[in-house]
Amino acid sequence: MTEAMEKDISDVRMGRALSRYRKGTGLTQEQLARRLKISKGLVSLFELGKRKVSAPLIAELDKHLRAEGRLIRVHKDLYAPDEVDWLGQLAQHQMEAELIREYQRLHVPGNLQSPSYAAAIISSGAPWFPPDEVDERVGTRRERAQRLLECPTPHYHVVLDDAAVRRPLAKPEVMREQCATLLEKLESGRVLLQMYEWGQYPHPGVDGSFALIAAPAAPEVLHVESVLRGQTSDDPSTVRRYGMLFSRLQAAARTPAASADLLRRLIEEYTV
Repeated sequence: MTEAMEKDISDVRMGRALSRYRKGTGLTQEQLARRLKISKGLVSLFELGKRKVSAPLIAELDKHLRAEGRLIRVHKDLYAPDEVDWLGQLAQHQMEAELIREYQRLHVPGNLQSPSYAAAIISSGAPWFPPDEVDERVGTRRERAQRLLECPTPHYHVVLDDAAVRRPLAKPEVMREQCATLLEKLESGRVLLQMYEWGQYPHPGVDGSFALIAAPAAPEVLHVESVLRGQTSDDPSTVRRYGMLFSRLQAAARTPAASADLLRRLIEEYTV
C-alpha cells in the first residue's frame, strides 16, 4: 500500500488547507510552531496529512493564520459532515444574501421548481423515499422558496442550461407547468433568467452546477451540491474563478427576452 493510500483523505485535505493559509500569511512552519508552542515537526505532519488536527488546535490555527473562521468550517465539513445541516445553512446563506448567482445544468433550481416538478425530482433521485417523505420535502422546499422570493432581495440571477427543460424529467404536463412557472418568475422581474443554448462550445459550465452567494456583511461563498450533501467554500481565489465562469455563462446565454420566447415554445410543445 502506498503512503498516500495509508493517509486519511480528510487529513490530507485539512493539511493542504493549512499549508495554503500558512503560506498566504508568509509564515514559515517554524514561525507558526513557535506561536502555537508546538514543534516544527508536528506542523509538518499536519500539513502532510499524517496527523489529524484537533478541534481546539484548529481554532488556534485559524486565529494565527487570519483565516476568519474558514479553517474551522473546513474542519467541520471534513470531520463532522453529518452534524452539519447543509440544506438549512444554504437556506440561511440565501436569505441573508444581497445577490445570488446560480447555474444549473441538469434540472431547474429548487427555488424555481413547481410542486409537481419538485416531487418528480425528489422521488426520481431518491426512489426509497415513501410518498409522505417526498411530500414533506416538497413542502419544505416550497416554504424556503416563498420566503426567499417574496422579498425584493436577494437579487437572483440564474443561468439554466437548455437540457434542464428540453429533457423531460417527468410527464409532459409536469414539464409544461414547470416551464410556465419559470416564465412567470422571469416576466415578474423577480428573477433574471437566461437559458444557455444547446450545442454551444466551449461550455464554461461543463463541470457542473454551482451557486455564488454574496451578502453585505460576509464573504461571498461558493456552493456546490451533490446527491448526498452540499459543500460551501469562501476561499477568495475559488470564488473568483467561479465568478469568472458565471460571467462567461451569462455572456453566452440567451437574453431574458429570448429565454422567455423559448419557454413559451416549450409550453406549447409540452401541451398534449
